[in-house]
Amino acid sequence: HHGINQHGHGGNGTANSITGSSITYAGGGGGGTWSDSSLSGQASGGSGGGGHGAPKATSSSGQAGTNGLGGAGGGGGENGSGATGGSGVFILRVATSDYSGTTTGSPTVTTDGSNTIVKWTSNGTYTA
Repeated sequence: HHGINQHGHGGNGTANSITGSSITYAGGGGGGTWSDSSLSGQASGGSGGGGHGAPKATSSSGQAGTNGLGGAGGGGGENGSGATGGSGVFILRVATSDYSGTTTGSPTVTTDGSNTIVKWTSNGTYTA
């Protein structure tokens, strides 16, 4: 790997409007830089929660992906390690007239027009 100074930026995630607003999820993590040559900066994570890669010649780990967006973690530097990906999300959109209100876990409940949106970033259930 002597003299290699390439690092890849993370790919962008996908936008989704299930909550009523467009939110981008599942961005790719930036690659770590491993090189004997001089390289400043770091690879950026993709939009949607991707973590940045660590810069060259460091013991740094990459940046973790954003929880609730499912972004990938960034790669580590020369002496570092890759970071963990962010936790995912589960979103249920149901007509408010049909919404039972019976949930477990700690979901965020909002409304968008005539629909109720239930969003979990950890374990939980919905009973119709």
